[in-house]
Amino acid sequence: MSFFKSTQLIDENGVPYGVKHINNKPRVSAMPYAYDIGEGNIVDHVAWTKIGFSPAVNTTDSDIWSKGGVYVFPTASAKMEMVSSDNTQDIGTVIKTGTSTGGSLTSLIDAGANFTAATAVAIGDAVLLDKSGTVPEFGYVTAVVSATELTIAGGFCCGGTGSGRTYHIVDKSAYTHAQVVRIEYLTSALATKTELVVLNGTTTVDTINTDIFRINSFRVVVTGTANVPKGNLSCNADGGAITYSYILAGFTRARNTIYTVPAGKALFVLQFSAAWATTGNANKEYGRIFTRANVDPSTKFNTGSIFYPYTEMMMQNSTAIVQIDVPTKLPAGTDIKVSGIASATGACSVVLRGWLENE
Repeated sequence: MSFFKSTQLIDENGVPYGVKHINNKPRVSAMPYAYDIGEGNIVDHVAWTKIGFSPAVNTTDSDIWSKGGVYVFPTASAKMEMVSSDNTQDIGTVIKTGTSTGGSLTSLIDAGANFTAATAVAIGDAVLLDKSGTVPEFGYVTAVVSATELTIAGGFCCGGTGSGRTYHIVDKSAYTHAQVVRIEYLTSALATKTELVVLNGTTTVDTINTDIFRINSFRVVVTGTANVPKGNLSCNADGGAITYSYILAGFTRARNTIYTVPAGKALFVLQFSAAWATTGNANKEYGRIFTRANVDPSTKFNTGSIFYPYTEMMMQNSTAIVQIDVPTKLPAGTDIKVSGIASATGACSVVLRGWLENE
């Protein structure tokens, strides 16, 4: 009887080869592929989700985003402006600025500062690092150690340090609602960048960066005690002629199904769920909700302003979930959105799920 201590795989020429693995497991995973992506076990794969809401899908074809109506994509890189519909509480107050002389993953030090002088920094205030730089970050003050040192016990949002960074400190207690928003955007080269913007109520605040081509994410990251915006927040073209992202009052992120795949990535859409319902209408009305992308379904050629439907459902005051057995692959540069048209006005909520993969 023989006992083998190990097994080796060889190719047709007798040459040994390794086996790709996921977190020290054979590449054939013991759990569903998407679960492994969600757990972060597969290199160069990141779970992806887009949520959308439209308050009024009706007989006119429109897109699913919180502002409603047909979405207009930017045609060139530019700066943007942020503004609230409320002039009383959606305001951020910067009380300290400077460049840190030291710090760590959980601290910020500025030897030339006085964090205890009026207006003194307090626990709960937000620290914005390089808010329009290469890697903007934010964190929340958990202790004022001294006049020159702050503790941010939870760390900064992207895992960076507080050393050698330009900073802006926002007073949490000054106003009760939204104070700072974060946009994640693509340049015309489809490179991903972010910027933090301090709000000023109904007075527009321009972004510092002028290379904004696609808005992929728009979220509130600093608030007062209410933890939500009091008004509707808009990310507009400079001058306000066109809105590119929108957060409804009382919510903390743009529920916007419009998205552009970044450079070097491919998007795989795995699941599409939607709900549509009328309000105060006893008739049996229907809503058609469908995904769209500006790539040819056969060749994957980018077709610019021409959008093709990919997945479609029809519903009547109900929710439907479509599990896509063969995930839809969309290459870098693809613009996607979810749209709808109905026999009568109804509200619509949508979720898309999948993953981004390095190409």
